[in-house]
Amino acid sequence: MAPRLTSNTKVVIVLVAALALVAGAVVAGIAIFRSKDEAANTAECLVPAADGTDLELTAVNLQHASTINAVGIAKHMTPRARIIAVATAYQESSLRNLPNGDRDSVGLFQQRPSQGWGTVEQIKDPIYSAGIFYDRLMEVPHWDTLPLTEAAQAVQYSGFPDAYAKWEDEATTLVDGLSGAKLVTLSCRAGAAASTAGAPPREPLGGTENLSPAVRDLLSGAQAELGGLTLKSSTGEGTAATVSISLPGVKAEQAGRVLAAWMVAHEATQPLESVAVQNRTWTDHRWMDEGDLDSGLVSIVVAPQS
Repeated sequence: MAPRLTSNTKVVIVLVAALALVAGAVVAGIAIFRSKDEAANTAECLVPAADGTDLELTAVNLQHASTINAVGIAKHMTPRARIIAVATAYQESSLRNLPNGDRDSVGLFQQRPSQGWGTVEQIKDPIYSAGIFYDRLMEVPHWDTLPLTEAAQAVQYSGFPDAYAKWEDEATTLVDGLSGAKLVTLSCRAGAAASTAGAPPREPLGGTENLSPAVRDLLSGAQAELGGLTLKSSTGEGTAATVSISLPGVKAEQAGRVLAAWMVAHEATQPLESVAVQNRTWTDHRWMDEGDLDSGLVSIVVAPQS
């Protein structure tokens, strides 16, 4: 027969179990802090900030930020709207296209199919999820004069309504670096990991049938997110192409820099060797002052595929 437990023994057992849970939580917390430290020390991409520092993030983060920004440009959203969108995705998913989340939440913005955001497959498409976020933001009265966290919360209805504000500086740096108002300086190191986003195939850009798959994929992605691309020329091997880009309300030189920044932000997904815009060329994972392209033109070269 099993020994009978006294009330005092039961109390001791409960206390031991509680202490074990606390100890486990402490260990888990230490593991979380370590993982954050390790992530900070293994940054794959750098985006220079206005204060002279560098924003460090992964290639996955940068790619998704560039998509959110590009969709906003295509929808004629102001920089403020794009900053709100990037900050929101920072908080909701750490700029990752998550397959799940709290309850039925999914995607970059952790939008819920049950709350009318769309189907799971729609929301997992970064272009769709960014686009519908902007649509909902435009429905918020005086969104452009509200503090960022209030504007984001009016769209998201988060359980942590004040959490968005802490990402405003990072989002501002990203939007500034991706929007072509100044020289493109962002870049990623060699070996940066490709995005895990499960985006659907995009319609190919017209005239790219004879280009390499890598060039076609880059151009079709840019066309899907930004629009306004036209193929101007390509090499016989199909590994290099020059395109023009025209964005309504955006000067040609700025539009070219937008596309060049987008290309570099997406370079981890394809074997991109160089990007040229105006008198600047990105190669060997850094920018140099060389080249002579007309405003609104961007040239890309990818590595030949064996």
